[in-house]
Amino acid sequence: MRLSKHYSDIVFRYLVRRREGDLWLEVLRVDNPYRRQLIDQVVQTALSETQDPEDISVTVKAFMTADLPNELIELLEKIVLDNSVFSDHR
Repeated sequence: MRLSKHYSDIVFRYLVRRREGDLWLEVLRVDNPYRRQLIDQVVQTALSETQDPEDISVTVKAFMTADLPNELIELLEKIVLDNSVFSDHR
């Protein structure tokens, strides 16, 4: 079962903008059935919509804390290559 597109967009944007480490720990748990979907959506969509460096910083820290090295690389590549706030710092 996957989250509906509309619902998932709201949830993922909320996570990024909420900036709450404990909430990130909960949703990035290994036993969360939506974990992969969450990671993909955050990397592909949610961060590209924010221009606030703090949103990005908290998200990067959450991926580091959750010990997601491969996903962290995906996230950092997306930030540096696609996010206008950081793309000038390649």
